[in-house]
Amino acid sequence: MIRSRILASLVAPLLITAVIPLYAVKEVEMPDNFGSAEWALNNWSESVNYLRYIARDDIRGEFEQRAADERLEAWESFWAAVDKQNGTLEQESRAQYFQRIRYANENFGSILLPGWKTEMGETWIRLGPPDWRDRYAMRGAGRNLEVWNYMDSRDTYLVFMDRTGVGDYDLLNYGAMIEEVYFY
Repeated sequence: MIRSRILASLVAPLLITAVIPLYAVKEVEMPDNFGSAEWALNNWSESVNYLRYIARDDIRGEFEQRAADERLEAWESFWAAVDKQNGTLEQESRAQYFQRIRYANENFGSILLPGWKTEMGETWIRLGPPDWRDRYAMRGAGRNLEVWNYMDSRDTYLVFMDRTGVGDYDLLNYGAMIEEVYFY
């Protein structure tokens, strides 16, 4: 009896320290001026990296090669073209895009990835909030599902599964999302 109490008192802290990190979320620092031209110029590589869901690889490659004195013009020209393509007012697309990244980082991160790099985060950034979301707890299988529906374009259903049980969801039907995405 005493032996089992001693063993339990030794094992419990080990189990707690092993389980807590599984539910930790990778934090990403999001400054107040996140997405602005000032922020982009001061964090050029990072800002170009954040464009991965809206700009083709060749465009991002050209951005990386820009001299420091050409960066502001390139940044502003890129977003002006995106606004024109979307039919939005100047800087509206940029604000929306970086707001989605901020939301993804705050809501979809995992211990391995910041929210904007997860499949749920990528979907949120590319397509915006779904028209509806349903969560299904699959207790017997130990895997939770989440279904997002986008009714605006083609009534697209996207299904995410938490394969690991720690909130790191994988998109099961990636092809359905890709059909909805456009690139500048």
